[in-house]
Amino acid sequence: MQAIYENMVVEWLSSDSEDRHLERILWISPSDDVVFSIVMEDDKAFPIMKTYYEYVAGFESNLLKTVEWINGNIPLLDKDINEEYLTIRDKAWDVIKDIVMDEPGCFDKNFRGLRVRESQERTGLHKSTIYRYLRRYWQGGKMKNALLPHFNNSGSCGTERSPGDVKRGRPRKFEDEPVGINIDEETKQLLRSGIRLFYNNKQKAPLKHAFQKTLEKFFTNGFRQDGQALVPILPPPEKLPSFGQYRYWFKKEMNLEDTLKSRLGEKRYALDYRPILGSSTFESFGPGSRFQIDATVADVYLVSEYRREWIIGRPIIYIVIDVFSRYIAGIYIGLEGPSWIGAMMALANTTTDKVKFCAQYGIDIEPEEWVSSHLPQKLTADRGELEGEKPSHLIDVLGVDVENAPPYRADWKGIVEQQFRLANLRSIQFIPGAIKERYRERGQRDYRLDAKLTLREFTKIMIQTVLYHNNDHHMLWYDRNEFMVADEVSPIPRDLWHWGIINRNGRLKKQPEHIVKLNLMCQGEATVTAAGIQFKGMHYSCELAMREQWFVKARAGKTWRVKVCYDPRSTNEIYLWLDEGHLFETCILLEREERYLNKRIEEVEDLLEIERYQGRHQEVKNMLSKIELDAQTKAIVDEATKKTNTAIQQSEESNSKRVKGTRQRRSNEKASNREQEAFQLSEKVATPSNSTNNVVPLKLNDKAETKQAYVPPADKLSKIKAYLLEDGDDE
Repeated sequence: MQAIYENMVVEWLSSDSEDRHLERILWISPSDDVVFSIVMEDDKAFPIMKTYYEYVAGFESNLLKTVEWINGNIPLLDKDINEEYLTIRDKAWDVIKDIVMDEPGCFDKNFRGLRVRESQERTGLHKSTIYRYLRRYWQGGKMKNALLPHFNNSGSCGTERSPGDVKRGRPRKFEDEPVGINIDEETKQLLRSGIRLFYNNKQKAPLKHAFQKTLEKFFTNGFRQDGQALVPILPPPEKLPSFGQYRYWFKKEMNLEDTLKSRLGEKRYALDYRPILGSSTFESFGPGSRFQIDATVADVYLVSEYRREWIIGRPIIYIVIDVFSRYIAGIYIGLEGPSWIGAMMALANTTTDKVKFCAQYGIDIEPEEWVSSHLPQKLTADRGELEGEKPSHLIDVLGVDVENAPPYRADWKGIVEQQFRLANLRSIQFIPGAIKERYRERGQRDYRLDAKLTLREFTKIMIQTVLYHNNDHHMLWYDRNEFMVADEVSPIPRDLWHWGIINRNGRLKKQPEHIVKLNLMCQGEATVTAAGIQFKGMHYSCELAMREQWFVKARAGKTWRVKVCYDPRSTNEIYLWLDEGHLFETCILLEREERYLNKRIEEVEDLLEIERYQGRHQEVKNMLSKIELDAQTKAIVDEATKKTNTAIQQSEESNSKRVKGTRQRRSNEKASNREQEAFQLSEKVATPSNSTNNVVPLKLNDKAETKQAYVPPADKLSKIKAYLLEDGDDE
């Protein structure tokens, strides 16, 4: 025999009707003779009384069967319920709890009516509301949560209703307010067209503007000529769709993906709004499987190494990071914009001994603090930096597979992009000269004037930041796999790197450092001159040039060009490219170029450019001074010419006589000049009458007076006279 329980849902079967008759058992008497139940899916149902035997007979005659009833509208846990819904439920329960707790009295019509009236007086609710609460409680299985609002049953969810003649929506607040129209299928199609034409486009117009344009295009009755303008004539407001209706159908039918693509473009959508369903970590099997490289302009201004009062702008930061472990394998800090040069420097740094690299900046580390000195199997980078002829050595010689991200798709390099943000938060924003806000307010201090650090000093800060990241940065968000969890690997880049080396082997590549540098370093041409091997305004020398007398040959003949490689970070050395890159010769900066020592190529180029600018500016000043000099000279010459010509005209001497008297006149002029130019230290100028009083006689001994003076031979005397003869003197 089928047992009967409280809250059981049963179905009475009938061959005469297609309707289903479902009941829920509400209460069974202890003596098993009376059963109270309520019809399901009936909003006017009340508890009914039947005998226990009716249900037993129904089961035995197959007129009754049990039904599994699951009410998806009733959550099982309160934590899954909205706070507002819980408040509504509790208020309803407070209304009926005294009624339903009195079983079986609450199932009696008269007793129930009395208790409902008491509840009315206490709560002020209408009896229909109280009865609705009671039905919902009983039909819902006598659970408190059955009193939760059934908002999902409102409005035939997901079903559009055909508009009738009566205006849908709330009544108007004012009698004279336009009623408006219902949106039928034809009007809806016009609204769709307006949204497509005036909202889903690159102009990014607001929805209100798109609504206005839609009315102008699809709902006009005609046009009115107003001067040169053609003004659309619209129907009265009660015959037009409202902006609220326009917005409703826009939100209801909007395809967010298509709208974003139409307004922002495919690239911007892919970068900022595409679904993120994958993880970069799972693209890499182990350390070295894939490195990501990217550059950014640091949000800080620097000063020059030469003169600290010179502001040189913002540096470029390059970071190379291992995707598997998030271990930073290489960096480059410079002034060169994002380009192949910067990428080359960062890649070369990945194979550099980091102990030596840090020592160049006065930072002492142990080898285990920065262990990476390898190349990866794959490298993801921007198209503009690792595309073209220059990276061919990277692919062909070094065996690194380069993957170029599509343009404007920084999300392909999301890991390294995240490092730029972290670097800014950790260090850069606290440095003097850092950019606090993108746009300064009027009167706010110019942050560029706060710049204090040089490029070298900023590089030291970034090295310390990398050391912190690699050895101490705990990445709580890192998705460790089950093997990492079993081995208790901390999500720190250093620990992940070492675990991957041991357990995954990785894909790290090792190449001789000079081979990597020769294939990555910048290449250029230098000129062999008598002053040295000239490159970018600096001069170098090497043993090969001295041994083969290059500089002597350059001075004796013509100069020639040689192929060189160079590291933009240091001006101290360049390298002659010999034997197609299999050999090289180191060229050392000459001692006379001391001002370029220990500087970067960019800084030297910056200095030389400033000097060239200053030279061009000085050339203008020199030209103006030369013009003034020429004008002054011309004025003096013109005046002298005028006076001389006048004197010649007044003189009776012939040209030959003027020339022949040159020697005597020169002697007279010389004597006069000597008298005027002689040093006179006394306050009173000496005169011929008293000049003898100042003469001190020299007393000579007798032998000196009697000694015969030396007279040179005639031929020597003539030579002395000839030597003393000045230009312009005549015999």
